[in-house]
Amino acid sequence: MTAKELLLYLLEYTYEKEGSYPPLPVALGGLTPVQASWKPAQERHSIWQIVRHMAHWMEAVLQALEDQPQVYEDLQRSDWRAASGDEREWQADVGRLYAAHRRFKDRLLSMTDEDLSRMIEPYQRKSTYPAGLRILRTATHDTYHVGQIRYLRALQGR
Repeated sequence: MTAKELLLYLLEYTYEKEGSYPPLPVALGGLTPVQASWKPAQERHSIWQIVRHMAHWMEAVLQALEDQPQVYEDLQRSDWRAASGDEREWQADVGRLYAAHRRFKDRLLSMTDEDLSRMIEPYQRKSTYPAGLRILRTATHDTYHVGQIRYLRALQGR
């Protein structure tokens, strides 16, 4: 198995295919805006905020892969926005995440082994490391958050 195949496998089983854990569409399936906005405690994040967070960072990584890294501190400041609204707004945020995933996967599919080894600057004025490692870190980050979403659903009895 090549590095690219391994990365694709991880992305597919986080976002598309059911394996030893349910993929994101199963984790989000049937949630209402009220359920997605629920927090177990005031200082914790809601499922809706997690969805926005995942899209936010995946979009930033896509920009870094195109040699347009953002300022890390700006990304942090604009992360974890409050989330509430109606069904249309909830579906728009879910759609944004799925669209980012499709672009991310398409970008990976277009990459060669040389591309995966290319050193990139993930954020402006930060250390460089291989593009493949940044993709791996993004995929494992999202796998973690899918588990977090499942846990928040369980806390709601869903």
